[in-house]
Amino acid sequence: MMLSSSSARAAARMGATYLARVVPSRLADPPPFNVCYSSSAGSAIAQTPFPATVRGTQEKWIKRFESESIPEPETSIVNIIAHVLELSGPSEVGNHQNSSLNDVQMAKIEELCECRLARMPIQYIIREWDFRDLTLKMIPPVFIPRPETEELVELILQQMDNEQETRFLEIGCGTGAISLSLLKHAPKASAIAIDQSRIACELTRENAVSVGLAERLRIFKHKMVDDLPQELNGQQFDMIVSNPPYVPSMLIPSLDPEVKIYEDLRALDGGNDGLTVIKAILRIAGRYLRQDGVLWLEVDSTHPPVIEEFLTKHGDLMGLRFMASYKDLFQKDRFVEIVKL
Repeated sequence: MMLSSSSARAAARMGATYLARVVPSRLADPPPFNVCYSSSAGSAIAQTPFPATVRGTQEKWIKRFESESIPEPETSIVNIIAHVLELSGPSEVGNHQNSSLNDVQMAKIEELCECRLARMPIQYIIREWDFRDLTLKMIPPVFIPRPETEELVELILQQMDNEQETRFLEIGCGTGAISLSLLKHAPKASAIAIDQSRIACELTRENAVSVGLAERLRIFKHKMVDDLPQELNGQQFDMIVSNPPYVPSMLIPSLDPEVKIYEDLRALDGGNDGLTVIKAILRIAGRYLRQDGVLWLEVDSTHPPVIEEFLTKHGDLMGLRFMASYKDLFQKDRFVEIVKL
């Protein structure tokens, strides 16, 4: 993951590795999750004779999470403690190991830990997460931005003239992480973001206001099939960016519980081959990118050669050329650059 120096807090939080990923379009917006349950949490917790200090609470819950095979047990409890104590970040927990916890704090930690026992992602439990140098609100079931997407933003910014007026479109904005991160570092840029989820659009708007970028971002709730919202007909963009659904439908049941139970599967399911939404985005790019405009995609590691072959056959007709693919931190082909002819 390529992080700027200002991403230290985000890096400290990162302990969970998620599978990169729209369920069939017939599904409506899933309701937000407001409660989680753990059927066996109460009795074992009450019987654990650890003192009410940060250290004792941390050790107790690490053991409990390990006994329940909860991924990233230490990362989970450290983030929960930091959140309840209102610390600047999880790295600060180490400086408070001998601090006592009052009854209210202990009750809140237990409540949030039971959510983790129910396999709720830590980002949803503490209701925020760092993306590069932004702290963004997170609510279920809006798709949680992954570390690889930070790399995509970094890659774009390396090739983007931040002092030039740039108008870009994000397809599938989720929390708004990509658009807001690009806007923060490209002060003359403006963006339009679309998502089929009302909850995602509202969350993107809330995050934009929170980080002071709402004036340069327009948001549309739109279910993209082969076209953009009617209000955007005839418009041209310097860049289109998307982290689209790209998990093949048959693999959805095998995803981790944190993903398939809590996140909006429409942000994951890419159809039979994982390319359904990607091909729709290619058609959009052919129509809405200006000449020499760039399409950036985050895709499954098996997709770049397939996309390149598809554009070799159909690119001239669509007005698109495959330029390059780029590897992520794990040396997997993850990002694709396509240019409008």
